[in-house]
Amino acid sequence: MWHRPKLFLLLALSLFLFACSNTEKVSTGEQQFLDAKNNLKSSDFKAALDNLNATIKVTADDSVRQQALLLRVAVITALADADQQMAEAYHIGGKQPPAQSQTAAFSRERSDYNNTARTYLMDAMQYVMDQRSKLGPNPVAIEVTFPGFTGGTDPGLAKIKSGIFISDNERLNTELQLDRNALAQVLAGLAGAEDNLNKGRDLYNAGKVQVDPRVYLIVFSDEFLHVAQMFDVRGVNDPAKFRTCNEVVRGNLDLAAKMLEAKPDKDLETRVKKMQSDCDKCLKKLGA
Repeated sequence: MWHRPKLFLLLALSLFLFACSNTEKVSTGEQQFLDAKNNLKSSDFKAALDNLNATIKVTADDSVRQQALLLRVAVITALADADQQMAEAYHIGGKQPPAQSQTAAFSRERSDYNNTARTYLMDAMQYVMDQRSKLGPNPVAIEVTFPGFTGGTDPGLAKIKSGIFISDNERLNTELQLDRNALAQVLAGLAGAEDNLNKGRDLYNAGKVQVDPRVYLIVFSDEFLHVAQMFDVRGVNDPAKFRTCNEVVRGNLDLAAKMLEAKPDKDLETRVKKMQSDCDKCLKKLGA
């Protein structure tokens, strides 16, 4: 009679350990990717990046890893874009009459956002460079909730540009909406919808989106050039980093052009040639 309770406890303990083992297996792979997508759905972009990084490191499913890699670059690029917009807004606002008594505060915010935008941009470009040799002809299927976006100028951003130093709470809300808008822009482009965010939302709402590797290179290159304007003379005036960005983009476009030779597409070819020409002009001007 004394052995039955012990046997029951051993069985219960075994079942508990088995359940924990299974939970651990899920959390180190697909569960973390699911968590990342849920983070994106709730616009918790920092947590999404943590879970995407973890997914990339531990998943044994190559399709999941490809999706995680693509989404990571998309999120980082969007955050770089949004922070660059915030930095530019504080740059403009700091010159307006209402900001005369708070120029130091405007300058501080501009510097902080420029620094984070630069970090995100360099990270995103490095990731794309690392993926160049791994890109094949087949598209990558991604399934993610399209972010909520707004049309027109954000009210908080308009205040900053007019020289009004908004509260931290309003600033963070403005930054969050810019993050959503920028990510919507990137995702729409990857789906082939370019600037049509409504079309992009419909495509993602319909299910999995097939991302053409050539479009992948073109869209991210376009975004990189857009954010890299922060290094121009009208921004922080850092010609070395501006040149680096254009060189990275030129390399992306060269690969896209080769892929288009194997599988022609007139519209994509036109976009690539235009961007290549713009890069060459910029690099020539920078003395590269």
